[in-house]
Amino acid sequence: MSDIYVKVIRVPGRVTEVALESTNATVGAALSAADISPSGSETIKVGADTATTETSVSDGDRVVVSQGAKGN
Repeated sequence: MSDIYVKVIRVPGRVTEVALESTNATVGAALSAADISPSGSETIKVGADTATTETSVSDGDRVVVSQGAKGN
């Protein structure tokens, strides 16, 4: 099996590029490989789309974990 490469970005924080087996390419696997455990108040996105840990990722995707904006 070939590997895919995904960037995991925590805002604020760091950017980590991880390699995943193409057969296990999910947001959850990418977060685990980057050693990131999102809190319940953080949003996960792949590109512009909201994602869950079960969402599939493809080579070159960017997984962004960020704190939601608070209103007034």
